[in-house]
Amino acid sequence: MSRAVGRPEAIRPNRARRRWLGGLAGLALGAPFAAAQTGAAAPERPTLRLGVAASGPPLAFFHRGVLRGLSIDLARALADDLDRDLQIQEMPEARLVDALRGGRIDLMLSTLPEADLTALGLAASSPLFETGQMALIRGADVARFARPVDIITTAARVGYQQGTAGARFVQSRMPRAERVPFADVADGIAALRGGEVDLFIHAAPTVWAVAADSAEEQLIGIYQPLTDERAAWVVRAEERLLLSGIDMVLRRWRESGRLTQLVNRWMRTRVQVAP
Repeated sequence: MSRAVGRPEAIRPNRARRRWLGGLAGLALGAPFAAAQTGAAAPERPTLRLGVAASGPPLAFFHRGVLRGLSIDLARALADDLDRDLQIQEMPEARLVDALRGGRIDLMLSTLPEADLTALGLAASSPLFETGQMALIRGADVARFARPVDIITTAARVGYQQGTAGARFVQSRMPRAERVPFADVADGIAALRGGEVDLFIHAAPTVWAVAADSAEEQLIGIYQPLTDERAAWVVRAEERLLLSGIDMVLRRWRESGRLTQLVNRWMRTRVQVAP
């Protein structure tokens, strides 16, 4: 009789242990199910806010209502590698610096020189690609503007987009020119086609894109840069962690060749990726 009583007592701890372990397993297996059932979301990734001006191809432009271009592709790839969600804010180029300094955006693509960035409390990443200001002209006028000196010393009508590096170049380096500002790059290029200006000064990617267009029959680019510039991501100077992360991503892209692929996807003319 004592054996009959003793045997059940001996197995109770084992049963209890199995029940306890089974309960843990149920909790472990049930936790994801419970989260799915209650609709609990995974923690949100931080947001990377890009400020960009839709100044025209190839950097940023609207196509059927969708913002596209090299700047957009570079920013999306950067956000993915930084494990962030990208938020794009389109605005006039003249407002980008104030938006960045005021904390309304986190970065922009810019060719501002280091001295200007330091004075504004901003900092640049390592460069993405080499660029500069170039002249777009009508093919019939190539003899007039064949050399950079012919462009810089001209007294002709020179178009440029307001608030850009091209505007600063025309105003500071072309004292004899008849200056004709435009709010939009497309308007300036249309004015060049229509004979309202004799040449149009803008960043190299714009000149490359227009002159390399197979449908373009009238305009050509003078591919000798008038300035020596490098495009880089610009952030607030205090965002050191973000800047360090960006530079790490760019270093990996250069080593793998991805940066060259991203840049040259939008450029029919071969572009030199900055070392």
